[in-house]
Amino acid sequence: MEEKIPGLIRHSWSKCMQCGTLSQLEEYHGLDLTRSPEGKELLLKGEFFQWRCPKCGLEADTAWPCWYYDPEARLGISLVPGIESSAGEEAVQAMNRSLEGLSQPGMTHRVAGSFYAMQEAVRAKDMGLDDRTLQLVKPLIIGQLQSHGEVVWNGFFQGVSTPDPEEEPLHAVLYAAIGPDETPEYGQPIYWYDVHLTNRKVVRTGVNQVVFQMCQGMLEKLELPPDDGRFHLYDLNWAIDCHNRAQQG
Repeated sequence: MEEKIPGLIRHSWSKCMQCGTLSQLEEYHGLDLTRSPEGKELLLKGEFFQWRCPKCGLEADTAWPCWYYDPEARLGISLVPGIESSAGEEAVQAMNRSLEGLSQPGMTHRVAGSFYAMQEAVRAKDMGLDDRTLQLVKPLIIGQLQSHGEVVWNGFFQGVSTPDPEEEPLHAVLYAAIGPDETPEYGQPIYWYDVHLTNRKVVRTGVNQVVFQMCQGMLEKLELPPDDGRFHLYDLNWAIDCHNRAQQG
């Protein structure tokens, strides 16, 4: 990797699971935008954590503990590799004990299990979207792919686009409609996700505005407390649990 991200860097060695070749990794543990303003761009570009064996070409996603801090967006993200909401409560509580008395007013703190999840939190903040609603969309689109036989690892929000209403409906989009004719408006904004399959294939899919609003309504009915500036972990497991609670009434 030729581009460098200023901050806390540790060098380590990685052994290819396929051919056994050793190669060096540069692990960037600090993405503090006050010291490295280009860190955000490189995080969203997503290359420094994607490893490729120099000999056989095997590709893998890597992760290590990392801290992302953007004072302008008032966002802090702690990456704990592999952490999930279903089993990470104790770790999140420990982070919040360390945060007591240090948090700045208006800050949003998140815990992420991968660099993809860290990217997602940054995109949500940039677009002014509630990241909890973005999580609630995931079981819907992942369930649709699973119904077609796909084996899914996870999915991550990528952005929003507004298609031409005169064009044909997009094949990869989950549409819903409200009204007596139940005909979707194809010019509505589309919320896009990259869904990662277990075979490393990435499927771009999305939902229309109505589906997104349905998830917003679900969030409101769950009556979750507003963001309190503490660390929180919202992920696919959290979203599945919310859907199950909503179905149970």
